[in-house]
Amino acid sequence: MSLLTPAVAFGAALVLFVWLASGVWVNLDADARGSDYPAVWGVFAPLSGIVLFYYLLWWRRGRSREYPPSRWERSAATVTVAGVGGLVAGSLVSPPDPISQLTVWPIAFACCLPVAYWLVGRRFDAVEGRL
Repeated sequence: MSLLTPAVAFGAALVLFVWLASGVWVNLDADARGSDYPAVWGVFAPLSGIVLFYYLLWWRRGRSREYPPSRWERSAATVTVAGVGGLVAGSLVSPPDPISQLTVWPIAFACCLPVAYWLVGRRFDAVEGRL
């Protein structure tokens, strides 16, 4: 029996897509906050959890946005939030087997997508209201 089934391949492709979306979101957010090197944040934040936590919890806090979020930034943030939410939900309901988690995660991602859309919309609408 092969471990690479279409469901597992789809789950792995979705992992890469969410990983790419998180880099795009960090890049666009860093650019909107006046970073001199937003592409560096966009590349290294998804690669290292330490850099991502530093960006989210420390660097981003002291800088306000210079312009409102674009449609691309909203979309990337929605995919990133749904990806993380789906990962947490999928790990809670699936066995601790990576293959099983890759088959459950796309379903959990799809279930988290409307919630992530609502959360990101509320957050960005609040940010636009302050500008």
